[in-house]
Formats: sequence, structure tokens, C-alpha cells
Amino acid sequence: MEQELTGKKVKGRVRILRANLVHEHMVYIRMIGKDYFEYLVEFNGEIYSNFIIIKPEGKKRKLTEEQIQECSGLIYAGAETTLEALLGMETTDEKTKEHVELFEKNRKKVEGKKDGKKEN
Repeated sequence: MEQELTGKKVKGRVRILRANLVHEHMVYIRMIGKDYFEYLVEFNGEIYSNFIIIKPEGKKRKLTEEQIQECSGLIYAGAETTLEALLGMETTDEKTKEHVELFEKNRKKVEGKKDGKKEN
């Protein structure tokens, strides 16, 4: 069961991209600065986290809003997989394959590539 919550927008260096209740545990997806994406997973009174850093392609200074949402999807897949591992849920090969495909699809979009080749 997944439930998305809405938050108050506060201008600053940390931006909450998602706050979801997944399998009765909170998952937060944050963007810090311009290129740092992090998940926080609450599990039995402890916080689990991981991050990725995605730089804008070429000489661009900022990621587009679409790229930010794709990065959010990338890090969310990691958060969901972590939570499922902590819960001892067996992930099927199909679900693992879906996560890998989502990760790769979004990674290529963020990097400005299509099928491993640089887009013009």
C-alpha cells in the first residue's frame, strides 16, 4: 500500500520531491542543492539512506524539471528495494528486472542519451 503525502513548499537548499507511506513505512525523496538526490527510509525507528549525484549534461548549469523527476524515480526505486529487503519480502525476478529497467531508462534520459548514444 502506497500513500503520497503533500508538503508545504519552503524555498531553500533542500527540496522534498516525494513523501510516501510504503508498506506502512515512510519514504522521503529529497534533492539537495542542484545535483544531489537522496532517499530516507524509516524502518523500526531507524533511518536508512542512500544517494546519487547527477550532474547536468555538457555546460548546462541546472537539471530540467523533467530530469529532476526522472532522478526522483531513480532514487525511489532504490528506496523501495531497500525497504522490501528490510521487510524480508521476496522480490521476483520480474520486479527486479522492472527496477533495473526503470533505473537505466531514467539514467539515460538524465544523461541525455538514447540507447547509450548521446542525443543531439
